[in-house]
Amino acid sequence: MAPASGRAPDGPPRWTIGDQRIHRLERRYYPAYIDEHIAFDTMVSRYCRPGDVVLDAGAGRGLRYDFTCRDEARRFAGVDMDPGVLDNPLLTDATVADLADLPYDDGTFDLVISKYVFEHLERPATVMRELRRVLKPGGHLTVHTPNRWHYVALTAAVTPTRFHRWFNERRNRRAVNTFPTTYRANDRRTLQRLARASRFRIVEFESIETKPDYLFFHPLAYRLGVAYERLVNRSDRWAGLRVQLLVAMEATAGEPGTPEP
Repeated sequence: MAPASGRAPDGPPRWTIGDQRIHRLERRYYPAYIDEHIAFDTMVSRYCRPGDVVLDAGAGRGLRYDFTCRDEARRFAGVDMDPGVLDNPLLTDATVADLADLPYDDGTFDLVISKYVFEHLERPATVMRELRRVLKPGGHLTVHTPNRWHYVALTAAVTPTRFHRWFNERRNRRAVNTFPTTYRANDRRTLQRLARASRFRIVEFESIETKPDYLFFHPLAYRLGVAYERLVNRSDRWAGLRVQLLVAMEATAGEPGTPEP
């Protein structure tokens, strides 16, 4: 149910239009809210240097997410299976291709960004190896993806894509912007295993529970979401149940290993 990058623009959630109760709750519990997109952009900027060559892996149409480091980069390329990437106004150049078979030479990029893509991967081990191949040694891969153990992902895992589209349309997320999810690379242990097997070293791993955007349809549901957010953010004991995963990996030398089953 989590969105992939580069979708067509969406409007305010239908369920919240005119529902002042939800708006009051949001203002009460999140008066100075810094969202996960700002947090990820900040992480990406830590690994972006002036003159870097950057790849947005799963760039989409570029209508929802931008990155501060785009102003620093010498080249800001993008790749996506959706032909809409060719119209992405944020990129210096765009390519339609599968992330599992990238049309770039070895060691082309200093930094790879992947936002809301890993939850859709059918072959995450293959994709990780390809991303490592096109990165220079010492370069970085930054990933923003949902946690498979969060209630949103767990619900998505047991419901069909047509339900996701219906639900997101109620939130004014266009059906064309909702893609099938697999959650095959969406928890800390799996990402660590894939990183080791693909010649990456995880240098930052942050988990964030955000305000309960998926529970805007009713004040009671929203209150329950707030209670959950307060609980899992209270202690790192509950970090494995937070919804947003922000990860930075460094490309290391050596031969790739074999991922565990």
